Amino acid sequence: MIQEELFRAEETEDRRAGDLERILERLGDISPDARDDAVNALLSEQLPEAVVRRFAAKVLNAAETAGAETENGRRAAEKARTDRLDSDTGKIQAAAYKTLREFDRLRGLLRFKPEAEGRYTARCAPDHFVLPLLADHFSARFADVPWAVIDEKRRLVLRGGKGGTEIAAVDSESTGGTPAPALDSWEALWRTFHRAVNNEDRNNPALQRQFIPGRYRKYLTEFF
Repeated sequence: MIQEELFRAEETEDRRAGDLERILERLGDISPDARDDAVNALLSEQLPEAVVRRFAAKVLNAAETAGAETENGRRAAEKARTDRLDSDTGKIQAAAYKTLREFDRLRGLLRFKPEAEGRYTARCAPDHFVLPLLADHFSARFADVPWAVIDEKRRLVLRGGKGGTEIAAVDSESTGGTPAPALDSWEALWRTFHRAVNNEDRNNPALQRQFIPGRYRKYLTEFF
């Protein structure tokens, strides 16, 4: 059974990593949504790998029992994937949701500034490891223009441009080099615009904190 295969004893770290990659690939063949759930749960950095392995085992075993590659098998896999009454599945769904929520927030809250070399760079310190999820979105947005998103919490940078995207450790080369002179006049204009359109009578600090938590504000020009 798949359940037994997923929990072999005394695996080396490299072997376990390769085995998990293979499991996720098999999971994607049966249920792409289940694979996305598992990957996003891992990116949350809130769950041990064992929970992800158990979740994958339950989905794959459900499919295998009902006929693996058949339509019945896929329906059984989907039922197992969404069974929130199951403890492991509930944890996977909750962790994956947190990752996707932060990814969605950062698509709108990242603020890019030009550097001397022509690269546009944004900084953040997200609770979850969302850099891999941001790659496609900002590749489409910037096209061939060089860009980078620096995760200051993990000291990693996602950079893109003509050569595609990659994640690397933060250093001067990976972030694009020396920052350009501060565009104080443009930043001041941006803050002036926000003050001008703000309606003091409709201020709701509690709601604002809900949509823009404090950990994002140090990187937002309008909150300087």
